[in-house]
Amino acid sequence: MTAFIICVLAGCDSRQPIDGHLSLDPAAVWQEGELTIESGIDFEPTAPMREALERGVDIQLKLTIRVSRRLGPMAWLAERRQTTARIRFLPLTEQWQLETEDVEQNYPRLWLLLEALSRPRDYPTGLRRESLRDDSWQVQIRVAVDRSALPAPMHLPSLFSPDWQLGGTWHTWQFDPS
Repeated sequence: MTAFIICVLAGCDSRQPIDGHLSLDPAAVWQEGELTIESGIDFEPTAPMREALERGVDIQLKLTIRVSRRLGPMAWLAERRQTTARIRFLPLTEQWQLETEDVEQNYPRLWLLLEALSRPRDYPTGLRRESLRDDSWQVQIRVAVDRSALPAPMHLPSLFSPDWQLGGTWHTWQFDPS
């Protein structure tokens, strides 16, 4: 009888698989002597995120670039750059808005906004070719949902809910002296 109850309870997990994702497919490119990361942001909001957007909550994605000087297995942060992309729904006009640091664009459908977000953009790292003469460097990039940008009542629930913990992995490049 006990084994039956355990088997039944094991099948009663109320958690649903997460239906969203957030990732990058970056490429490191040297442009005019500076390392630039070229990438689009592949984002599919989870069902709770879509509901929050439709109720007027902005979703902010934070893209972070870290440039570190390497000494053996250790890396010391030399520079951190952050870029944000804010997604919001405008209920009066029934438009979706994507706001980045350089442009604010409206779209009639969410899928069009997500498609625009996935188009590759250039993100400067600040690492110059001249820096590679004497030192080893490491460059990393990552994108995540900025849960601290949510309204205060959503901070605690977003901390525990996997639906709000979308974030890509760190992509890393290492450069040795040349």
